[in-house]
Amino acid sequence: EWLRSPVLRSAVADLDPVWRAEIDRLVPTGRDRPAPSASTRAMVDAWQRHQFFEGLARALTGVGRPLLLVLDNMQWCDQETLAFLAFCLGRAPRARLLVAGTLRDDPDEDTDVVAWCRELQAAGVLTELTLRPLEAADTARLAETVAGRPLPPAAVGLLQATTGGFPLYVVEAVRAAADLGHTQLPDGDLASVLRTRFEHVSPGARAVAGLAAAVGRDFSLDLLTEASHLDTDAVVAALDELWQRRIVVELSDGYDFSHDLLRDAAYAQVSPPQRWLLHRRLAQGLALLHADDTDVVAAQLADQYARGGRPDRAVTYYARAADLASGTFAHGEAIRLYRAALAIITAQPDGARRQRQELTVLEAMAAPLNARYGYASAELRQTLERSIELATALERTDSMLVALVGLWASQFVQGSIADAHRTATRALAMAAPDSEQGGSAHFAYGGAAVSLGRSAEALRHFDLAMRHTAGAPSWTIGTRPDVHCRAWSAHAHWLLGHDDLALTCSREAIALARSIGHPYSLAVALGYAAITHQLREDVPAVRETADELRALCDRYGFAYYREWALILSGWSRSDGSGVALAREGVGRLKAQGAFARMPYWLCLLAQVQARDGRPGDARATLDAALVTGQVRDDLWWLPEVLRLRSAHDTPDAAAERLAAAANLAREHGSVALVRRCAETERAGRTVPLS
Repeated sequence: EWLRSPVLRSAVADLDPVWRAEIDRLVPTGRDRPAPSASTRAMVDAWQRHQFFEGLARALTGVGRPLLLVLDNMQWCDQETLAFLAFCLGRAPRARLLVAGTLRDDPDEDTDVVAWCRELQAAGVLTELTLRPLEAADTARLAETVAGRPLPPAAVGLLQATTGGFPLYVVEAVRAAADLGHTQLPDGDLASVLRTRFEHVSPGARAVAGLAAAVGRDFSLDLLTEASHLDTDAVVAALDELWQRRIVVELSDGYDFSHDLLRDAAYAQVSPPQRWLLHRRLAQGLALLHADDTDVVAAQLADQYARGGRPDRAVTYYARAADLASGTFAHGEAIRLYRAALAIITAQPDGARRQRQELTVLEAMAAPLNARYGYASAELRQTLERSIELATALERTDSMLVALVGLWASQFVQGSIADAHRTATRALAMAAPDSEQGGSAHFAYGGAAVSLGRSAEALRHFDLAMRHTAGAPSWTIGTRPDVHCRAWSAHAHWLLGHDDLALTCSREAIALARSIGHPYSLAVALGYAAITHQLREDVPAVRETADELRALCDRYGFAYYREWALILSGWSRSDGSGVALAREGVGRLKAQGAFARMPYWLCLLAQVQARDGRPGDARATLDAALVTGQVRDDLWWLPEVLRLRSAHDTPDAAAERLAAAANLAREHGSVALVRRCAETERAGRTVPLS
């Protein structure tokens, strides 16, 4: 609605085409709406939300004069809307822009808005004005304004006692008295007062109010006349009566109830069979009115068909509405719509048809779940596991391979390395040779092999992955194959003692990511490069790379790799701030359920703790790293953990632990870690923890 206002349409027209294209995602200027990203590519395109937000913000801040934007009922905002508002206000702190929002103080409402308010208050961007119930004198003034005459003192006292000074209650009580045609105020609570308001309108107006309530928020006269059993003149007369009584109000492009509690009261007066009929008529009316472009009402159509007993059509429109939501990066809304479709599908009798429908929705839902909650999400993992189960039953090999690679990523990030390896092995066995899907399977297998301490085997699979995906676009996990394979290969090369090759792979991955202009792939390349520099103990390079990674993640809202940057930045610092940064990064990963490489991260934290003069903390952290690596089969860094832990042992125990570290490194073929063990032994088992 903001962007459709004349002043903002003018500002949009003056923008560069690249920004107008972003605005066109939300408010299309032509008949052809920009196609949303394919559902399996949502994670690939998630980073583009920053550019989308930038385009919208440029429109709102480019009018060249002070601008007031009003946002009523903010408790209904989704997270993406709140995120955009924070982005816009933070992007142009000196812009002459004021957003006035109203928020109902309801403890049962979603706490997302409450947390958002706290964050903006802490940033000095938001000022909150608490509106408390009216005192008796103000209640009297409001009542007199509504009634058009003074109220007797006794009536004012009764009104204050009955309504508690809540303005809506005061207004509706006075209007109900006017409907009754006398000065006596109605008894009862607010719900009974609202029912009284509808009891004193004509039958036609009551019928139209019920139909309008079935629409939901915002309705047009065209829709009411199309869906009503009354003729056009009767509908207009009924709506006019509701407007005269201030039950409905006029909006810029239609009408709505003056308060949502009035809408609820109108809907409550409709019997269940009549509701079914109203929703079916509304669905037919929406379809007819928007026959040329049902996308604009896809979500409404889905709800109306669902309530009107047409589940198949409801599923179709829920899925379409979810795709459109993903096209504007509203992943939370997309997930809600997919869940609504699944609720209908899973209520149907089991069979091949239901399985096909469920698989289609689950496949589409996986990407927004990933973009919204990350690969460590338990719901994402369950979605992928169910997709594999259904694809197996339906013998859908392509679907199964996509889900297997997604499940591998989820398992790996969660730190279930053995499970991830088994999943990658299964995918590799199913994939056709030399296919792009085969390349994805090779990548998954290579990644699991690195963590299991099989670096040479991992390199072979990374090489095959790059060979089979040459020139391919981003994977469903969000990165370019040629970038991610090179970046991860650097770690395997270093473990095998190929120090120069490790550095070359790392640099090539960053250069390639920069050249293709793909921020998410660049974040991955920088993250792996920072680890590579740490493995090589190049402190200045770690600090520089981690700082760039952190800035990139902050700009585009990337989680996970931002935590890498925190830990590595903490490791590289010597000013006493390293422990707090490293601990924050480790804590954030644990909170996300992301336990991949946790022995390595804990080892870095222990090194910073030792450098900060906290040997006891360092010893406890290393013990935790050992347990985590053994429990989760995250083995590649365990020789180094054992080597560093030996510094805290008695001489005999240290020798035994150091020997175990060297044997494990040799078993893994980790030449670099064998060398470190040998250097420590030559130095008399004095381990430089810091």
